[in-house]
Amino acid sequence: MPLRHTQRETPYQLKYLLTHLLASVPLLLACAVFLTVICLKSPILLFCLMIGGITVAVIQQVGQLIGLPKSWLILLQTLALSAILSFLWIDYLSDPAAAQFFGKAETFFKTNLTQNSQQEGAGAAVSLVFNVLRALYLLYIAVALIGVINAVRKDEDWQVVARTPLLVVIAVTVADVLTGFIVGSGNSGSP
Repeated sequence: MPLRHTQRETPYQLKYLLTHLLASVPLLLACAVFLTVICLKSPILLFCLMIGGITVAVIQQVGQLIGLPKSWLILLQTLALSAILSFLWIDYLSDPAAAQFFGKAETFFKTNLTQNSQQEGAGAAVSLVFNVLRALYLLYIAVALIGVINAVRKDEDWQVVARTPLLVVIAVTVADVLTGFIVGSGNSGSP
């Protein structure tokens, strides 16, 4: 025989629901602010979140209809959400990076050295020089990292091996920051 709700239980249930509703208000407000910011800043992220939510809900309903085990449901939902978020990640990574090593210096030299140049290859030459510098820097870091790893594997004093590359990384970073201060935003002719 099913249990019947008495008049005593109803206020407790109502109080329970009201307590949980009030406890979730900060979360709901945070979600509303988050969605508002996403709508204004990145409609692609909002689209991916909506599609991901709908996909997870559809997989849940279809899985319950067919009688899939819970572990398979979770696996399928995780894979679908991962695929959708991977699409978003790839979309964001397809744009060029704004933070580049000596990016402001490269822009400065492109605008100032090639300003009155009649040759179209001058800007490409400046980019080539800076890209070669970046490649050499990354190769140096990679070789130094291999040396540090080998020192650790041989139980040698790896801190001595890592000191010079770390000083080079710090010096180049400071030089990049100082170049940004000296060059500014890279807009020539504007104060």
